[in-house]
Amino acid sequence: MRRGQLGAALMEFALAWPIVLTLVLGAVQLTVWASETMTARAASLAGARAGSVAGGTPEQATEVALRILRIGLVGVHPEAWCPGASLSTPEVWVCSRAEAAEVSVEVGGTVPSLVPAIFGAGLPLHAEVALQKELFTP
Repeated sequence: MRRGQLGAALMEFALAWPIVLTLVLGAVQLTVWASETMTARAASLAGARAGSVAGGTPEQATEVALRILRIGLVGVHPEAWCPGASLSTPEVWVCSRAEAAEVSVEVGGTVPSLVPAIFGAGLPLHAEVALQKELFTP
């Protein structure tokens, strides 16, 4: 390879490398975010199922959802918290409510970004499931 060609190849590499790196890291971030979103949906559904069975409580629903989130989310500690509470908002939170005929479990917050320079400080996370309470009659 001639000297001029080597310099041109190095310049092309220097220009292309940041673009390729950004694309690869962006793809990894979106994949991780999709996984965390599915974890939030699964936690909401499992919590709502636990709270909707006969004798189930919102506290049980919250505990089930928190267990699933602690397994599926990396680098985040989810907490039981409901919007409107006076305490400071945790990064990821679970709120369970029981109405007369249904139980709803909501998961929300932000998860840290693997590439903060591209996506900002965090990515939004939200899922909500409401299920009818089971009624057993003899």
